Parts: sequence; C-alpha cells; structure tokens
Amino acid sequence: MEKIAVNEFRRQVGEYINQVHYAGKAFVLTKGEKKMAALVPISLLDRLTELEQLLKQEPAAQPDPKSPSDQLP
Repeated sequence: MEKIAVNEFRRQVGEYINQVHYAGKAFVLTKGEKKMAALVPISLLDRLTELEQLLKQEPAAQPDPKSPSDQLP
C-alpha cells in the first residue's frame, strides 16, 4: 500500500479516489510518520466486513487437550 501525506491527499482528493475506484489501488494516509487512515476499494471493505461478521459468529477454536503437540516426550 502506498503511503501519502494527508496534505497531499487534500490537494488531489479526486485523483486518489479515482485511482482507488478504477485501478483498485489502496493508500495509507499519514501525518508525519503516523498512519491516520486507509483509502481502499469498496470491494475490499465489503470483504473485510463479511469476514468480521463470520468471525463474530464462529465460536473461538479451542485446542484439543489430547493433541500430540501438547504432550511432553
């Protein structure tokens, strides 16, 4: 993901939005060295949202207490 300064993004917001929408690029907006936000294609956001919902529905996987990897030699 390419990093761009927030000030640069403000100057060319339309250009960056077009690059995200039409070229599928993603950007991290920075202020100094600090990451402030991400600009990603909506398709990626939709997939992340779906994944988040799936993870909320699935019970946390519990390790098998009889697993060979947990037994001492």
